[in-house]
Amino acid sequence: MFDCVVVGGGISGLAAALFFQRQTGAKRRCLVLEDHSVFGGLAKENEFRLDGQRLIGQQASAMFFPPLEGSFLESFYRSIGIDRMTFDYQEWTGNGPAMPLGRTNYFEGGPTSAFFFGPKFGQTPGMLLVDPWGKRLEGAPIADQARRELLAMRDKSDAFAKAQPKEHGDAQARRLDGITLEQHLMDVYGLSRDTIRTYLSPVSGGGSGLGADALSAYAEYAADVLLPWQYDKGAQMFPGGNAGVARHIVKSLIPDAIPGPATMANVARGAVRRDALDRPGRNPSSIRSSCTVISVQHDGAPENASSVAVVYSRGGKLYRVRARAVVIAGGSWTARRIVRDLPASHRSAYAQFYRSPALVANVALRNWRFLYDRGIHEARWFEGIGNVGAVRKMATFGPGPAGISPDSPVVLTLKILFSYPGQPIEEQVTRGRSELLDTPFRE
Repeated sequence: MFDCVVVGGGISGLAAALFFQRQTGAKRRCLVLEDHSVFGGLAKENEFRLDGQRLIGQQASAMFFPPLEGSFLESFYRSIGIDRMTFDYQEWTGNGPAMPLGRTNYFEGGPTSAFFFGPKFGQTPGMLLVDPWGKRLEGAPIADQARRELLAMRDKSDAFAKAQPKEHGDAQARRLDGITLEQHLMDVYGLSRDTIRTYLSPVSGGGSGLGADALSAYAEYAADVLLPWQYDKGAQMFPGGNAGVARHIVKSLIPDAIPGPATMANVARGAVRRDALDRPGRNPSSIRSSCTVISVQHDGAPENASSVAVVYSRGGKLYRVRARAVVIAGGSWTARRIVRDLPASHRSAYAQFYRSPALVANVALRNWRFLYDRGIHEARWFEGIGNVGAVRKMATFGPGPAGISPDSPVVLTLKILFSYPGQPIEEQVTRGRSELLDTPFRE
C-alpha cells in the first residue's frame, strides 16, 4: 500500500511525485510506475560512445523556453537546481570560416540552410538549394505561383503574430479555434491549398505530424498564449533536450539517483544509478521502470472507495499495488484504456483526441564535413521519408567538447513526420502510424 501511485514517469509524473513529496514533508510513500526502461516520457535522450567521446541527442520534448522572471515556472526550475535560464554553447574551433550553428536542431532557414528537391520535382538524384530564402528561391524547381506565394509569406512573416490572441479563451482564440490552420494560412498569406499541403505540411502547426487541414488554427498560438516566455532570449536546449529537466526533478526527488552535487553540469553528465531509483523502504519516493500499467480501478464504488488498485505487467508477470490516491500522468490515449471506472463524460471527451505519430532519429557522426563543405548545417525536403535534418552546437555544461568544428563528432537529428492532408484526422493518424511501423529503420 502506497499513499500515492503516479502512472507515468515523464516530466508531468515526476513533477507530481516531487510536489507530493514536498507537500507531505517526505513523510508519505509515493511510487512512480514508468512503462519504459528509463524515466523521462517524451523527454528522452539518446547517448552514443564514438571514438572515446560521449555524445547525446534529444528526443521529442526538446525546446527549453526561458520563463518569465518571477513566474511560478522560474521558481520551480530554480528549486530543482536549474540556476540559469540561458545557456553557454560550443565555440567554433575549426580552421576554416566559422559556420553559424543553431542552438536547436529545428529548421531556422538562414544562409546555412538548404532545401532538397528530388524526383517529385523532376530532379534525379536530387538538387540542393543552399540559402533558399536569401536567394529568393531562385533556381528552385517549383511552379512560379508557389514561388510567389512562399516569398510573399516570408515577406509578411510578422502578419501571423499579429493574429495572436491576448489570452486563452478570448474572442480571437475562439475564432481561431473555429477554423483550420490551413484556412488561417490561406486568409493571412493568400496561400493556395496546394502550396500549403506541398511545402508546409506537416511542419506547420508546431510539427504535430498532421496536415494543417486537420488542425485548429489556435494550435499555432496556444502554447505561447498559455505559457508566455522571454522571447528576446530565444529558445534554449539542454544537451539531451528536456531530459535535462527530467534529470533535475529526479535529482531533487531521489538525490542518490544521480550522485554528486545538484549542479547543471553534474546532473547533465552524471550516470543514473538504476539501483537507487526503486527503494521503497529507504526513500519516500520510488521510480519503478519497465512497468506497463494495464488497469487502474477503485476498490469499490469510486465515490467512497478508500483505495485504488493498480495492476501492471513487468517481465512477463502481473503485479498489483494499492494506493490511497493515484495520479494518471499520461496522455488520454493511455488513460482511456487503463482507467476501468472512468466516468462516461471523460471517456467521451477523450474519444475526441487523436495521437499523431512522429519520430526523432539521432545518428552519431564522426564528422560533419560533408555538410560543411556544402555550406549548410540543416536541410529540409518535401518527399520521401522525413522532413528535416540538422546538427547543432551544444550547451557546454553537458557531455562533449567545449568547441565544435567540421571534423568533430556530432549528432545529426532527423525529424520524421507523417502527413496525409485531405484525409479525415482519424485516417491521417491511422495511416501515419501504419507507415511508421511498416518502414524499416535503415530506410
